[in-house]
Order: sequence, then C-alpha cells, then structure tokens
Amino acid sequence: MRSSLESVRDEARTWYEQNWDPDRSVGEWYSLMAASGWGYPGWPAEWFGRGLDKDAVGVVRQQRKELGALPPPSGIGPTLLAPMLFEHGNDEQRQRFLSGMAKGEIIVCQMLSEPSAGSDLAGVRTRAERDGEEWRITGQKVWTSNAAIVDYGMLLARTNVDVAKHRGLSFFLVRRDQPGIEVRPLREMTGAALFNEVFFEGAIVPDADVLGEIDHGWAVTRTFLAHEKNSLNPAAHEGGIFGRVDLDRPVGEIMESRRSTRSAMGRGATRMLGRLWDTFDGTTDPVLRQEMMRLRSGQETLKATNLRVRAAKAQGGRPGREASISKLIVSDTTRAQRELGLRLQGPYGMLADDPFSDFVLGSPAISIAGGTDEIQKNHLGERILGLPAEPRTDTEIPFRDHP
Repeated sequence: MRSSLESVRDEARTWYEQNWDPDRSVGEWYSLMAASGWGYPGWPAEWFGRGLDKDAVGVVRQQRKELGALPPPSGIGPTLLAPMLFEHGNDEQRQRFLSGMAKGEIIVCQMLSEPSAGSDLAGVRTRAERDGEEWRITGQKVWTSNAAIVDYGMLLARTNVDVAKHRGLSFFLVRRDQPGIEVRPLREMTGAALFNEVFFEGAIVPDADVLGEIDHGWAVTRTFLAHEKNSLNPAAHEGGIFGRVDLDRPVGEIMESRRSTRSAMGRGATRMLGRLWDTFDGTTDPVLRQEMMRLRSGQETLKATNLRVRAAKAQGGRPGREASISKLIVSDTTRAQRELGLRLQGPYGMLADDPFSDFVLGSPAISIAGGTDEIQKNHLGERILGLPAEPRTDTEIPFRDHP
C-alpha cells in the first residue's frame, strides 16, 4: 500500500509540473497556488491550503524546490497574521486577508513596540477611540520593519484606561496608506534603514478590521508572541519573497534573479564563515577548531529544537518552551558566528567591506528581533521552570493610574 506521504509527493509533483510556466506572471502564479492550496499546504483546506501536517508540507516544499518553481509569498503575514486569523478572526477577515496575502496583494507588518513601553508590551499608550463605526488611532510605534511599503499593520492599541493594563487592549489591522500615519526610517550602523518609527494622528480603522474582541486584544497578542518566537526559523517560512514584488513580472525572471543573488552572496552566515575558514586556514589553530565545533554543536541543537517546534504546531498546539529555547540558540549562534569570523580574519576584519561585515554590524539585532533574549529567559524561568516572577505593582491597578 502506498504511504500517504508518497501520495502527497506524487500529487504535488504532478500539479507543479502541469502548472509551472516561467512565462506566467507572478500574480497569476500566486493566484493558481492560492486556488489549489499547494502554496500554503499547511493551511486549512477551506482557507487556501490543504490541511497537511508538517511532514507532508516538507514533501510539498521539496517537490516545488526540485522543479525550480517560485514559492508563495513569505514574511510576517503568512507566518504570524495567518495563525492569528485562524484562531481569532472571522470568516470575512480570513477570506479577505488570507486571500490577499496568498496572492501577494496584501503585505503586512507588526506595530506593537513603543518607545515608552520597552519590553513591557502591555504598557502601550497608543490610543484607539471609537468614532461611530470606526476607531481613531493616536500614538507612536517603533522598530517597525517595512512600514513604508506595507498595506496593513498589526496594531496593538489601548481602548480602555479604566481597567488593568492587560485587560484594556485591542488588536487592529490598520491600513497604512492613509492620512494620519507618518513613517520615519531609523538608520542603522549597517547603513540600512530596515526599521521605522510610525506616528498616528487620527488614523482610521473600521470595525471590520478589529481582530478579536474589544478590550481583549491581549489574547490575540499572546498568539502573535507564541509564533513570533519561531519567526526567525527558516522552516517557519515557505522560502518565497519577503515584501512587495511586481505581480506583472514573469516568474522565470524572478527565479533567475534569486539564483544569481544566491550565487553572489552565498547562503547566509554559515556559508560566509566557511569561506573565511578556508581563506584564513582555521584548521591550524586548535582553539579556533574547538570554537568551530562548539558552534556546529549549537547549530545541530537548533535543528533538533526546531523539529520539536514543528511537531508541536503539527499537533495543533502553539510553539511553547521550544520556541523560546530556539530563539535563544539563534542569538547565541549568531554571536558565535560573528566572533569566530572576526577572530579568523584578525586585523583584516576591521578593513573588510563585504557581506560578512554587514552581518557583523547587524548581528546585535538578532537578540532583539522576535522577542528579546531577556524576555525569552523570563518566559522560560517563570512559565516553564516555575521560578518566582519579578515583583510587580502595576498588573491590577487601572491603567490611568500608572505613572
């Protein structure tokens, strides 16, 4: 008897062989995958997927990769907003946003962090005030990736100041391109400006774009945070394009451009570190050899931990302690790659102007993105190990009484 995985493999392979055409436009190709469910096969069958488990999803990805077909869009929308919609959205929202994301027509970002709240996410002060059947947003968000190019932001705002801070929040999907929203880029030491400040002055969100219940947005946020911990794991993405793409462009051109970029840049820090290892002959130094083996051990541990995250999600649960552990290992691995690469280069590391130098300068961001290392350690200590929480005096008093 043929196994179910073999059936999925053959069915996926057949569909991709029959439908992949390098001359199709990106928009047409995305729409075909969305209608068939082969773009996001792990999504429910009634919502542009096929309801497959993690093993079957991996089989589909492999067939698509072997054929050289363009994956569906990647990014915050399919990775984070999609599971939030499955758990907290209504059918109209699922139809509109899941369809738009699958077809590359809707790009989203997260708008949670604020300058005055820091890591205390429930302390946000951005206000949402009802105005008839709409909400008017006033406040500021920070560290918002891609804010200048997205269609919607996933916004956490305060709707009630007379209750404790966790109980007066609501979650909105706010259209970014409208009056009352200003995006200001934040320049990093790499020279890039991937993050932004976002200012709201009377921006409007209709009732139809409230995700979950009013004043109960913390439940939606916890779903977001559970999945965000694993968002830096490549296995969480389908491998497609992040951000906006020309939907009229032929898919063949896109794939050729991606292949050329990979060839020129290598495959991330691991590949760049391998080239440095060969160039500077790391095998001659026993200390460097030991550091390399420690790094590789950590990477293997990360692979095993990510498999546990995927297994938990496949069984219908949220990523839990495994996701926090995975996030911490990613931070440790990034720092280890940076330090080993610099030690290999010696004084040349101060002079280089190449992709590894960009990686070195950008590496501190990994300890912040997707939830800071400190937050992950607090989560593991309090929720998993049962250690006493830090003393708090602000969790029960009305938010209007906070200093």
